Amino acid sequence: MRERLNSAAWLLGPPAGVGIVLGLLGPFGTFHALAWPTRIGYWVSIVMVNWMLCDLAVRRLDAWVGRGLPVRPVMVPFLGSVLAAIPATAVVHTAGAVAGLQGEGLFSLFWKVLLVCAVLSVVFYLSTPDDVDAEDTTSAPAPLPEEALPDASGPSGSPFFQRLERPIRGELLCLQMQDHYLAVHSTDGQQLILCRMEDAARELTGIGLRVHRSWWVAHAGVAAIKRDKGRMRMLLKDGREIPVGRTYRHAVAAEHSARMRHGV
Repeated sequence: MRERLNSAAWLLGPPAGVGIVLGLLGPFGTFHALAWPTRIGYWVSIVMVNWMLCDLAVRRLDAWVGRGLPVRPVMVPFLGSVLAAIPATAVVHTAGAVAGLQGEGLFSLFWKVLLVCAVLSVVFYLSTPDDVDAEDTTSAPAPLPEEALPDASGPSGSPFFQRLERPIRGELLCLQMQDHYLAVHSTDGQQLILCRMEDAARELTGIGLRVHRSWWVAHAGVAAIKRDKGRMRMLLKDGREIPVGRTYRHAVAAEHSARMRHGV
């Protein structure tokens, strides 16, 4: 539930805020043409719809375009903005007609909408979260060499487990960052400890892998890896689904392939 709420807040919060600001400023002649309640509703609806169109276009392209393409970080948001601008122009034209604004040619309107969509696409692509939290910009950990793959079933020997209030009697599944605390999830329950994710991931090297800004997953807890529309998620043994951040996808895929080859 928390993940769904955070995801909805990310999807709707920023465009709603931008729409309110534009509604108060009243650019492109809307300040004098529309009363303030109508003006705010006009801009909020336009920005939110265009934001979702850019979201859809960028996510589709992000899934289709090859990962090794050098110009990928530029090409994906640029082409996404072009694709989104086509239906977005129709949205802006229709909203203007409903609001009673003076009509403008579709061709000239398209270039204005394209500029806005380009800005939205770049912002979305550079800062989009994977389902919940903002994407982490730190470097993803490199996968372990194939000959050094450990047995992830036993947690003994790691200083991390000295931090726990009680020993884990089942299997460690994952860690979840919650403000300044870590929720330690295992097959025999959950406990909350005061610890940084960076410290925990370092102390648990070889037992699992950090897969997201807010998530670390134990190798022994993974049941499957799911891929859908350019996103990657890890399915754990307890049925929990963990989002894999864009920064970590390559390392997660390489680690998973290596462990599959070794039957670990």
